[in-house]
Amino acid sequence: MKKANKISALLLAGILSLGLLASCSSGSGSATATPTAAPTEKPVTIASAADLQGKKIAVQEGTTGDILATGIEGAQITRFKKATDCALELINGRVDCVIIDEMPAKKLVEANSDKLQLLDFPASEEIEAYAIAIAKDNTELLDKFNAALATIKENGTYDLLFSEYISGEDVELPAIPDYESSGKLIMGTNAAFEPFEYRDDSNEVVGFDVDLAKYICAELGVTLEISDMDFDALIPALETGKIDFIAAGMTATDERRQNVDFTDDYYESTQAIIVQK
Repeated sequence: MKKANKISALLLAGILSLGLLASCSSGSGSATATPTAAPTEKPVTIASAADLQGKKIAVQEGTTGDILATGIEGAQITRFKKATDCALELINGRVDCVIIDEMPAKKLVEANSDKLQLLDFPASEEIEAYAIAIAKDNTELLDKFNAALATIKENGTYDLLFSEYISGEDVELPAIPDYESSGKLIMGTNAAFEPFEYRDDSNEVVGFDVDLAKYICAELGVTLEISDMDFDALIPALETGKIDFIAAGMTATDERRQNVDFTDDYYESTQAIIVQK
């Protein structure tokens, strides 16, 4: 009788353990819209942008990739705060593809080259222009930023930044000379968008936009402070004065121009498609 009770207790413990494991492993915890779909049995074929119709697509919330995917007929969209979580969802087979800006897409594929690949055509033929966002009607700061951008492009600093972060060349960036600061500007960004803004091994926010902002602030004679936040929180933070400008690989869309002003463009991109190998 004691032996039978012992066996029953062991079986009950096993069932409880399995239930606990199942509850711990369910859900990604980071999606913010459509619930995570069941894992796909095998990678689907996407031979053109038209094949995106009806597909399960992961995007970074609030980005132009999100806007584009939302307009695709029958698409099931899963939104994440970070681009890396989009890639993980694809690796785990819960979506058919990821739509994201071209350079961040390349970095995600490089980091997961055994599992992911970049398709050789964009999700849309539309060319997007990145610009720095300034609070609406702050024309004084906008003019200063545009003048600083022009100087950085004319003196060759921009070309070196491009070579370093976009082309992947090993170049020496110009040292920022010492200067007496007349104040500070707070840059809002989302440090999950390599190579434009991301955290390095020391957890420091670095990238193309960060260095560009450093050179701009040096031209203006002010100290740069960086505030890292969710991408979809950036424009509200700018509107409420929590930050002074946004440099976050942000596309200057007509919709965003209703809430913020943009500097002159500093980079062009397209929306890329990542799929499983």
